[in-house]
Amino acid sequence: MAAAFPELDARACRRLVRETFRHAGMSFAELGAYSRLCRRPDYVRMEGRDALDAALAGGRGAVAVTGHCGNWELLAASVAGAGYPLTVVVRRVNDARFDALIVGFRKTSGIEVLARDDPSFLRAVADALRRNRLVALLIDQDIRGAGVFVPFFGRLAHTPPGAAVLALRARVPVVTAFIRRRPEGGHLASFTAVPVADRRGADGVRRLTARLTAVIEAQIRLAPAEWVWWHERWRRRPEDVAAGAGRVAARRDAG
Repeated sequence: MAAAFPELDARACRRLVRETFRHAGMSFAELGAYSRLCRRPDYVRMEGRDALDAALAGGRGAVAVTGHCGNWELLAASVAGAGYPLTVVVRRVNDARFDALIVGFRKTSGIEVLARDDPSFLRAVADALRRNRLVALLIDQDIRGAGVFVPFFGRLAHTPPGAAVLALRARVPVVTAFIRRRPEGGHLASFTAVPVADRRGADGVRRLTARLTAVIEAQIRLAPAEWVWWHERWRRRPEDVAAGAGRVAARRDAG
């Protein structure tokens, strides 16, 4: 956190860290009380719904990009509750009991869930787009698998390219979706269309991923205590990945 916000002193950073865990606790409590919160229509206010409507107007589906900002589970439930056909791409939670709780919450909320490690994942994503659904992906963590390095808080971060690859290959619209707490209570969910240049290939994927990551960074700066700072976002570095690729090539040549 100090590296991301060099203008903050140590005391301000510690205060922000405490607020981060306080926000996480509140978010879990909100999921437990979701059935009651549904009876409060103003608890999650939405702005920019026209971006969602326009993205789905073409009938070919759309890609929705977000990060682990705010109460993202509440964001997804609110979008589905507002009548939008939502399919969320997820990673299975390591703890089986917690995974069952989250999966149950998502299904109860009307969210269609696709696991990244499912053998039929790619076919299922294509099918969701054909059914004119919003396919939502979170791209702000350094997960296993392919990635591209793009700027994030002044440093290059290994970032999942899946959202950009999907949008460029399927030629579908892209929107960003975020949620943050309102000072008076409740949340504000916002949606924005993202221009997609007609440039495919590796360079197009990297450019679009960088643009989306910049939007996520801007959202984090709006509410820094509502992002998951405990994730090792800069775990892999370009030089480490290059060295690993070199060792693999050397072993292949030697064999």
